[in-house]
Amino acid sequence: MARRDLGRHDGVAGLMPNRRDVVVEQLDELRTDLEALWVALTRDPKKEARKERVWTMLAGVLGAAATMGARRAATRAWNVLTGEVPPTQQRPRPQKTT
Repeated sequence: MARRDLGRHDGVAGLMPNRRDVVVEQLDELRTDLEALWVALTRDPKKEARKERVWTMLAGVLGAAATMGARRAATRAWNVLTGEVPPTQQRPRPQKTT
């Protein structure tokens, strides 16, 4: 009978990760766990949520102020360039008599 070499020729060796790959994978998991631990120790979820709410309100207020300022500047520019009232402003409409 011929002696069979079962080690590397049956395809099992290609499926097994080498030692370096296992160590790299475990170090990556350890890094992820340590980052999560650091975040949990240094950040307060309530403070983070409050900061997000304050940021949203500030962005909204600044957006509204910028919109009002831009509209006012556009109105002045329209008046200077054309000498007319801008078409988007509400003019008093004559009432219809019935």
